[in-house]
Amino acid sequence: MNLTFQFSNMKFKLIAGLLIFSLFIFSCSDKKDESIADEPIENSDSIQYSEEPEIEKSALADVGTNSTFQQWLKYFRQNGADLSMVNFNLEKNRKLELMNGNIKAIFDSGFQEFYEPFLIYNPSKTMYLDIDSYHWTLDKEGMPLFEADQEINLVNLKEKTVNRVAFFGPSYWVDDAFWVSDSIFILLENNFDNQPDIQVFNLKENIISQYSYSDSTRRPIEPAYILERLESRGIISPN
Repeated sequence: MNLTFQFSNMKFKLIAGLLIFSLFIFSCSDKKDESIADEPIENSDSIQYSEEPEIEKSALADVGTNSTFQQWLKYFRQNGADLSMVNFNLEKNRKLELMNGNIKAIFDSGFQEFYEPFLIYNPSKTMYLDIDSYHWTLDKEGMPLFEADQEINLVNLKEKTVNRVAFFGPSYWVDDAFWVSDSIFILLENNFDNQPDIQVFNLKENIISQYSYSDSTRRPIEPAYILERLESRGIISPN
């Protein structure tokens, strides 16, 4: 079912503050041919990452200064909100299961060029995330029309594949995303209960780590951050 709606006169009162990621390493099994499904996934209080290569560790150390992450926090602060680091808790680790995506990639003939500024490439430019193509399109006046749902897709340019890595219904969405290495990316999320989530995707380990903000006292919000992100790349938002 194709539901469209326009956001108008929307303003977040989001939660802001500085998240400090602590790092620790996935223990690597000596049985290299065993699938991740055969290994137990244990919860911990810190984000888990692949041990190799070293560049991934150094990149992860800079997550707090990532420009996308800082922009996300800046928007929250400007709307009078404040984050408490102690309220972000690891909810679970789970296996990443890829599905066929439902969007056109940049190498497809039907790809709409107005999505190109929104593609989120990994450092080597071999893959990109598309958090927008399924979520909105433009009307004849160039105004965004939003779908009720949002599909997050990973596009592999070498293999020319499109895989869905996450899917969100009307009350949950991804505000933004960024890569910390060629194989690790982070989704910045929120919902109408105003409880932000962060999901860390490790493509080498096929693991998703989800961190949720547990403060339930916040009132419902509207996804105005998305409109600001669109405006920053030339898409006109409704007044």
